[in-house]
Amino acid sequence: MYEQYFVQYKVDVVFAGHVHAYVRTDRVSNTAYNIENRLCTPKMDASAPIHITIGDGGNQEGLLYEMVDPQPKYSAYREPSYGHATFEVKNRTTAYYAWHRNQDGYSVEADSVWFHNLYWKSSSVASI
Repeated sequence: MYEQYFVQYKVDVVFAGHVHAYVRTDRVSNTAYNIENRLCTPKMDASAPIHITIGDGGNQEGLLYEMVDPQPKYSAYREPSYGHATFEVKNRTTAYYAWHRNQDGYSVEADSVWFHNLYWKSSSVASI
């Protein structure tokens, strides 16, 4: 529903919760999911945001192991584990995101991605 606005206004990342697992997508848009035959037909789109579902902190219902297989093509990383994340804004163009698995009492960086802000990137290209 909001995807067209995320792309239009150059949103880099969308955070969500609810699923008791960790999921990070690639930059995709117009993702269609056919519930009957489980076919995923994503469109890779450098202008689309990365979607991160981080619903693993404080989970008391149990981990969602069913979401691991099959892994959709648009999924960059997924894991049914307890964890937490950090998001470090370095400057107006760059941020670093890291997800830490801490299921067994130790914090281990298991997934990370550098964000290069689409808004400032396109603004600097337009002014050249």
